Amino acid sequence: MKYLVHAALALSTLLALPASAGVLQERQGRWMGDMKLPDGGSLKIGADLFMRADGTPWASVASPDQDSYDIPVKGISETPDGMELDFSIAKMQLRWMGDHFDASFRQGGEVMPLTMTRVADFPDKARPQSPKGPFPYVEQTLAIPSAAGVTLGATLTLPRNKSSGTVVVLVQGSGPQTRDGKMFGHRPFAVLADHLARRGIAVLRYDKRGIAQSSGDYEQHTLPDLETDLSAVIKALKTRKQFRRVGIIGHSEGSKIAAQVAASEPQSVDFIVSMAGAGLNGLDTLLVQDRVWALDHGASPTETDILMVYVRKFYETIIAQPDSVLREAALKALIAAQAPDIRAMIRKHKMDQGSLSLGWAARPFIRAGLIADAPATWRKVSCPALVLNGTLDHQVPATENVGGMLAALHAGGNRKVESAILLSLNHAFQTAKTGREDEYPNIEETIAPAALEKIAGFVVRQSR
Repeated sequence: MKYLVHAALALSTLLALPASAGVLQERQGRWMGDMKLPDGGSLKIGADLFMRADGTPWASVASPDQDSYDIPVKGISETPDGMELDFSIAKMQLRWMGDHFDASFRQGGEVMPLTMTRVADFPDKARPQSPKGPFPYVEQTLAIPSAAGVTLGATLTLPRNKSSGTVVVLVQGSGPQTRDGKMFGHRPFAVLADHLARRGIAVLRYDKRGIAQSSGDYEQHTLPDLETDLSAVIKALKTRKQFRRVGIIGHSEGSKIAAQVAASEPQSVDFIVSMAGAGLNGLDTLLVQDRVWALDHGASPTETDILMVYVRKFYETIIAQPDSVLREAALKALIAAQAPDIRAMIRKHKMDQGSLSLGWAARPFIRAGLIADAPATWRKVSCPALVLNGTLDHQVPATENVGGMLAALHAGGNRKVESAILLSLNHAFQTAKTGREDEYPNIEETIAPAALEKIAGFVVRQSR
C-alpha cells in the first residue's frame, strides 16, 4: 500500500535503551547545520533533543531540504563529550564545543561533517491555514499511559470562556505521524483542532507510539497496539470527568482504529467521523489502491492487469506466512520467479515500493492490515457516524470504500449515519487537480473549508 508517510520512513527504527539524561537534558532544543556531502554539496540537518512523555531523554532528526521531520532514532548513547544518535542505516555523533556541536553523520562508509548551532525552529514551508493567534482556547500538554509501558505525548485543546461538554480525539493515518500529522509544512490535525476549538469543541491529539514525545516501538506495532493506545486516551479523558460526550475523528487507517474502539467500547464513544477510511477488507483495499497507483505511474490498462496478478500473489504470500523471516524468503522467491519483462515492468511503474517492498513486508503491521476485516468492524458500530471522502482520493478510492462502509453500517442496523463524497478533494482533503501523491507538496491548502465545515457541523450537532 502506498501510504502517505514521511519521506524519511526508511530511517525510522526500533526502540532501544535511552541515554542517561546528562548531556541531552542540558542541551534540549533544536540544533541545525549544513552537512557537507561527498559530491561537494550540502544538506541542512537538524537534531531535536527533548524529554519524552515518560521522562526519558530522546531525539529526532530533521532534513528540512528533503521535507522530512521527526525522524525517530533507534537509540542514544552518551560519549565523554557529547552523544551518539543511532539509526538503522546511519549514526550521528554530536560533540559539545561550549556553544555548539561539532557533528558527523556516518552512512555507507562516508563520514559527513557539520557544525550544529541552536535554532528556534527548523525551516519549513509556511502554510496559510496554520493556526495563528490570538487563540480563543488554551492547550495543555499531557502524558497518557497505555499498555506495555507506553506513554503517549498529547495536546488537549480547551475552548476559553465556553463550557465544552464535548471532546473529540484525532487519530492519525498510517506512517510515523506526530500529533499534528505534519507533512510538507502542513499540520492538518493542528488546523482541525483549531477549527473545532473555535466552535467550542475540545480536542485531544497525540503522537503515535514511538514517534516524537510518545514512547514505544513504532516499527513493531500492529493495529491492535494502536487500538489499545486510542482506548487508553479515551479512558484518560473519561477519568477527568470533564466531558459529557466523547467522539473520535479518524483519518485513513485512523478511521479503522476508531471504528474498532467504537465497536468494542460503545459505552465510551458517543460518535465517530471517518475521513477517507477503508470500507473494504485489508486485501481488497490494497488491491484497489495499487491498481490506481499503477495507472497513476504510467502503466497501461493491459500492463496494470498483468501487474495486479503479481500484486495479489505478493499479498497472498504475506498473508500465508506469519513468520517474518520465512515471509521474506518466500517473497524473494516470488520476485525471482517473475519473467525479466515483468520485473522490469514492476520497477518502471514503482510497484516495488511501500507495502510492495521487502522492507515493509517484514513488518508486522502490513500482515495485520491485510487480514483486517473493516466491514465486520463497521457492522458493530452503533453510534452516530459521519463518513467522508473526496472524489480525487487515490489512496482510498471513494466509491468502493464509502459504499462498503455504508453497507456495513446499515447491515449492522445503524441508521444514525451521514455521508458525503466531496468534489475535487484528495486523500488529505485538500482541493486538488489530479489527486496524485506528487501534488501534495505543491498545494497551499491544508484542509478544504468544505471538509472542515462538514466535520464541525456534525460534531456540534452531536454536542447538543
